[in-house]
Amino acid sequence: MAAHQDWLEQNIQFSFGDKIIVVTTPTTETVSTLLWLWHKGAVVVPVKHDMQTDSIEKIADNCHSHIMIKDQNITELKSSPPSQLLFRENSKRQVCGTDLALLIYTSGSTGNPKGIMLSHNNVITAMNSIATYLKIDTNEHILCLSPLSFDYGLYQLLFSLAFDCKITLFEENFHPVKVIKALEEQKITLLPVVPAMAIPLSRVIKALKRKLPHLRKMTNTGGHLGETVIDDLVNLIPQLDVYAMYGLTECKRALYLPPDKTHKKRGSVGIAIPGLEAKLFITVQCEDGLHYQEVSNGEVGELFVRGATVMQGYYGQANAGANLIPGNYRDDNWLATGDLFTQDKDCYFYFKGRTKELIKQAGFCIYPTESEALIEKNSLVHLAAIIQSKDKFGDEIACLCVQLHDDNKENETTFENWLKDNIDADYRPREVRFTCQMQLTDNTKVDKKSLVAKLALEN
Repeated sequence: MAAHQDWLEQNIQFSFGDKIIVVTTPTTETVSTLLWLWHKGAVVVPVKHDMQTDSIEKIADNCHSHIMIKDQNITELKSSPPSQLLFRENSKRQVCGTDLALLIYTSGSTGNPKGIMLSHNNVITAMNSIATYLKIDTNEHILCLSPLSFDYGLYQLLFSLAFDCKITLFEENFHPVKVIKALEEQKITLLPVVPAMAIPLSRVIKALKRKLPHLRKMTNTGGHLGETVIDDLVNLIPQLDVYAMYGLTECKRALYLPPDKTHKKRGSVGIAIPGLEAKLFITVQCEDGLHYQEVSNGEVGELFVRGATVMQGYYGQANAGANLIPGNYRDDNWLATGDLFTQDKDCYFYFKGRTKELIKQAGFCIYPTESEALIEKNSLVHLAAIIQSKDKFGDEIACLCVQLHDDNKENETTFENWLKDNIDADYRPREVRFTCQMQLTDNTKVDKKSLVAKLALEN
């Protein structure tokens, strides 16, 4: 690592606080680059190793990044840095907790990129809170399946550095047999997954009759992990603790379900993580203005969270996704998640739905309005609508309904190829349905309710 950091020192120049794009290949060079940039006071903008060039350029333009690093390659980008800072120092800047550490983009290649600003304090607080309830120590060996551009993957790396435990970066595409082989050979103790991984893993473990005696913990995020899947995993691996969790990049993690409450609190995503306050509110219009009223146990309300893990905001935008509600002083902010829950008398939360039009597909946020606008730029497309659906495992996916100007097999194939070339795989709807006539509402908008109803009948 030292040799790589010496190479960076000699070949790259930037100012304190500059945003530097890092292509997160699963290599020691990437890890070394991240640590060096943070030490130098840069803001890391992680992007996936297979992200399309156009998508990276949009992110670079949005955050004024003029440098991209991939392993031992440095690329000068066209974007120019923002105007001069108010303070012009003569001495060296010192990195402190309030400085930005990360700028994470969650909206892919469509529309305006949404960069979530996280300070060093945000990251360290979240890391310590999660490590507390997971009981991470030096004996842990983590198998990281998620890319380091995804905060779920990046935090596994941070755990290994902060708590001096082992980590294995899984360099191949996910395949349950290969993952099980890695679990056995590396004697993995902690496996972070998303539902799309957990379900096939449980089936293959059962089919191959693998014991996996070293695996003690499994965490889940990026969607609801069904109770039957958790039951199957625990039955197959008796010593396994499964942690169902809920979170969003804007605050990293919000809720977790202690494994000993899995059966007693079935269907719950748990309680607030250590150091975070979580409450359910509804908006109430009063004579003196808008207020947020906490709901009673059993009633549905929007989840608000408050604490030192809550983001600093969206880069260059105000409330581009979840909303920050300012309190009585600078850090007294509530994050309105846009997700609906109920809460029982023991303070355990149960997910009920979303207030905003947002689809989480394998942990990646898809904003239908933005994706539809991009798709309708294709000359073959008359109308496009993206609705929520589920795959064969019951996981949330995006379904694209398309009406072409001239619907035939040749045009359908041409459009599907265009879709692959123009939208990154993580943000591309997993299901595409062609229709001869899109039903419209009275105000000539696509009737998404009818599409959802039709999809439900067909499934």
